[in-house]
Amino acid sequence: MALEGNLRDFSIADMFRLLASGRKTGTLYLERPDAQGKVAFKNGRVFFASSNWHRESLGRRLVKSGIISEKQLRQALGLQKIQKKEKAGRRLGQILIDEGYLDGRVLEAFIQDQINDTLFDLFRWEDGELRFEAEETAEDEDIGISVSVENIIMEASRRLELWNRIRQKIPDMDTEFVMAAAPGDKSMEIHLKPREWMLLCFIHGGRSVRELVELTGYNDFETAKILYGMQAAGLIDRVGDEPEAV
Repeated sequence: MALEGNLRDFSIADMFRLLASGRKTGTLYLERPDAQGKVAFKNGRVFFASSNWHRESLGRRLVKSGIISEKQLRQALGLQKIQKKEKAGRRLGQILIDEGYLDGRVLEAFIQDQINDTLFDLFRWEDGELRFEAEETAEDEDIGISVSVENIIMEASRRLELWNRIRQKIPDMDTEFVMAAAPGDKSMEIHLKPREWMLLCFIHGGRSVRELVELTGYNDFETAKILYGMQAAGLIDRVGDEPEAV
């Protein structure tokens, strides 16, 4: 029998704590008219999460992020299919590590970041249906690395606090930005990372947050966080803001 509820009566954090305390194994499904998500648990810990923002498999995301190559992914998947009986329990992640394609610490950090990114998207839902299916274990997505519910809730709370500050400056996805006509003194101290440079290049001529998300492939939180920082540094201006008096 499935465990069901609605986010108006039972928060995602409450559901996570319940599944963690019971050391449950199964898949939690979340659904609302415009979006779906699912979170896979094993012994009360999360090992996989997907949402509208993150639907690709882990292997595809590793390739997309440049951590492994397309060839390495194909070879690892091939080994997973033909591995000998004594190694039949190896997950994709362990194969990638065993073959020297990536370091175990890099893989663990990547998975934790991906799970946290996806769950932050889900934690912002204010309405929707929840359903936990104990029989559905999502074995294909289990690569042997999981994240504790306590850490997930702490990270989501931290991001939600930052998100609320960001929303004061960037109220919606249609907020537009342009390059600052005269960057302030703070901009001289800024050292932009590659992702920030990419976003700044796309802003040339003016773009909305929604357009920047579509162009870069970053999620709305990451995009807004970068914009928030660049605006604070005086590199960009929000369209419609009055220039500050000198």
